[in-house]
Amino acid sequence: MSRDNYRTVGALLGLALGIGLMFLLGQDGLVAGAIFGAGGCVLGGITGEIFFDRRKT
Repeated sequence: MSRDNYRTVGALLGLALGIGLMFLLGQDGLVAGAIFGAGGCVLGGITGEIFFDRRKT
């Protein structure tokens, strides 16, 4: 798999975890969804790239 694939999978998992965390914390609404979703996507994408780099070394 390429670096882009790892980033995409990480971003999708991060999105799911971010939205799940939002509901666990009792937040709801469009703004909270955007913040948690975007944050999860960014952190998940970064984590995916880190996994790719560790796998290649």
